[in-house]
Amino acid sequence: MNKSRNHLKILATTLWLRAFGNLAGQQQIDLKGALKYTLEHHASVKRAQLDIAKGNELVRQSLSTGLPQVNGNVNIINNAILQTSFVPAEIVGGPPGELAPLRFGANWNAVAGVELNQMVYSQTWLLGLRATRELTDFYKLVLEKSKDQVVADVAKLYYQVQLSRTQKGLLQANIDQIKGLLTLTQKQFENGFGKKVDVDRLRVQQSNLEMQVVNLGLQIKQAEQALKFAMNLPLETEIVLTDTISSNMFEEVNAAITQPNYLQKPDLLILKKQSSLYQLDMERWKAGFYPSVSFFGNYNYQWVSNSLGDIGNGKTWTDFSQLGIRVNVPFFDGFNKKSLMQTAQLNIFQTDQDYNLAKLGLQLSHEAAVTTLRVNQNNLQSVIATQKVAEDVYRVAQSRYREGLAPITELLDAETSLRQTQSNYITTLAQIKLAEIDILSANGLLLKMAE
Repeated sequence: MNKSRNHLKILATTLWLRAFGNLAGQQQIDLKGALKYTLEHHASVKRAQLDIAKGNELVRQSLSTGLPQVNGNVNIINNAILQTSFVPAEIVGGPPGELAPLRFGANWNAVAGVELNQMVYSQTWLLGLRATRELTDFYKLVLEKSKDQVVADVAKLYYQVQLSRTQKGLLQANIDQIKGLLTLTQKQFENGFGKKVDVDRLRVQQSNLEMQVVNLGLQIKQAEQALKFAMNLPLETEIVLTDTISSNMFEEVNAAITQPNYLQKPDLLILKKQSSLYQLDMERWKAGFYPSVSFFGNYNYQWVSNSLGDIGNGKTWTDFSQLGIRVNVPFFDGFNKKSLMQTAQLNIFQTDQDYNLAKLGLQLSHEAAVTTLRVNQNNLQSVIATQKVAEDVYRVAQSRYREGLAPITELLDAETSLRQTQSNYITTLAQIKLAEIDILSANGLLLKMAE
């Protein structure tokens, strides 16, 4: 088995050097670098970061309503028709018991002033300020969730590309072996010791394998484009993935990552924070029944005249000022706040249900991923052993064919069996790595791969 593993390591190294011998003009990326680039450039991460900035502004906006509010105002009024008032007629020399109409006031008046309002106490404001700060923490958790999602996608695509490249390398090695046999068989046929049908069969086999390599190359190219898209990397960028794939990466289950830790998953933390926000929302509406107290003061300068041209005449300008405390006591609002409180309570119940369901889902995902990982870990040893047997059978078939002791069909059957075991090997490696990523994602630990 060790010999088989050494063979795979040498084969992978040779193919890697052959495929990427010329790296000029290409960007080399390992998995850690790919994840870091994604976290720095992905649109969904940047959007979540902007939400945090918006949350900070909401805190400032909420805080501002509790700070002094100072406003200035200027009013110039033309009393086009003065209001008529009725006074006892005897005041103006009329008969007693009757009312006489009089118009009071001036044609023009102006007021310029400054007004100050300062909140003294408002329970609604205090709870609203606390809620906006909690909202900023909520957006931070959304950012962590966005990061977790994008790194999971990138990690899976990265390893899928590398596994496909490993598979392509194995196919290319098979082609090289077929080419050698084809050259031998062609010479035997030319010397009268071989059959034309054997040459044709080897050529067909070579053509089929070459077509598989071409198609796999196209699939790899497409997978690389998908990886660059997931990273938010320009699609025209030429990349070389430097992390290699080998069976040594999958020999043992990492006991640390298989321990359930999904309660720290951003999805659950977001739901907990959401429930907390709804609780604050309910308390805020309840606080709406409490009185609020504010201080106000103003200073005004007033002008009155019958002619607008007299506005500069200081004789008709007077000032006045007011200071006071305003207490607002809510009595009845048509049950609006009560309905809002009930809505917040229902939102809490809904979020709690969502939390329980999400926790069960993460538990199931974790256990399923661990099971998949362990099953494929167990299968890997069997797959490697089977591949070793297939290699030995193929080697014996080659030797027997070269010596003229076995027909071409025996050799082609052995080659087909070898390719099937190689495909099983790649599939098992893929299942193990993807299961490992799923475990890390379910437990909210995937971001540590970017550290």
